[in-house]
Amino acid sequence: MNTTRSDNFGGANNSDLHSGLCSDWLDAQHAVFQLAQLCILISFLTPTNFKYHCFFLRIMLNLGFLLGLIWGAVFVCMSDIVIWNAIFLCVNSVHVVYLGYKVVPERFPKALEDVYSHTFKPLKVTRKQFKEMTDFGSLQLLGKGALYANQDQTKTGQKLSILLKGRLKVTYDDCFLHSIELNYFVDSPEFDNSSVSCLEDTFKVSVSACEDSLIFTWPQDQLLNYLSHDPHLRHIFRQLIGKDISHKLYEIQERLMANPSYMDGINTRRSSMVNVRHGIVSNSTSNLAKLNCLQGCIVSNEHPSNLSSNETYETSV
Repeated sequence: MNTTRSDNFGGANNSDLHSGLCSDWLDAQHAVFQLAQLCILISFLTPTNFKYHCFFLRIMLNLGFLLGLIWGAVFVCMSDIVIWNAIFLCVNSVHVVYLGYKVVPERFPKALEDVYSHTFKPLKVTRKQFKEMTDFGSLQLLGKGALYANQDQTKTGQKLSILLKGRLKVTYDDCFLHSIELNYFVDSPEFDNSSVSCLEDTFKVSVSACEDSLIFTWPQDQLLNYLSHDPHLRHIFRQLIGKDISHKLYEIQERLMANPSYMDGINTRRSSMVNVRHGIVSNSTSNLAKLNCLQGCIVSNEHPSNLSSNETYETSV
């Protein structure tokens, strides 16, 4: 080992070394040293537009420091080279671990992947935001025929749910109103009304499972508290709620247009259209303008603020 070291440095005499002048150049060092320098060079040449630029740069630097440590310990036996490369390797490794933690995508239950991909990801909600938002929610199974909400009995203002699997139906006095499909909110009208009025009320409809279904449920107070700390996400969430409400309203309207007499069995037909999903259209609802924006034909441009008036109800029905 020592012989190798003396051979490598045999071309320069002691006086030249002390004077700082190189009368003779040493031979090229071992291939391990060359490879270490190549790794460091590649790290510096990593394009900045590469998605994982910082992570890749640190990895290549670490490889270079490791090879430099090996070269210093095995081929030239220089303790200072070994120590410095070991320090660089340790410090850089800590940074690699931190970057790796940031690069690894947030994980949440597989059942939530679909709703994230189809509903929240297109609106630029990050996986981290969605993960934080779902941390305080829970998955719930509904067997076929099981009730999610019972008309005039189940209280509103307690929760908000989104359907992940299966199919739900909404009825009013045993009259079918509309269905709830995958990735749609179950009780968006009730959530909207209760969050605005802050009054505890009951569902005006019954919601039950047509088949075995899986839903994800947020406690309403915790969800509102979380959204209050993130204005951008709160805005996105309110837009989703508004779009969901308009979808439910239009499904009822289309059913009425296709068969105007199918609600004749209900004593208060007007009530079935206007108040059947509590909060779809009411004086206290915050989503009226939002509904008009998302589904421009809900109300004419001449009367955009009178959607909850009697005249508008009669016209839309």
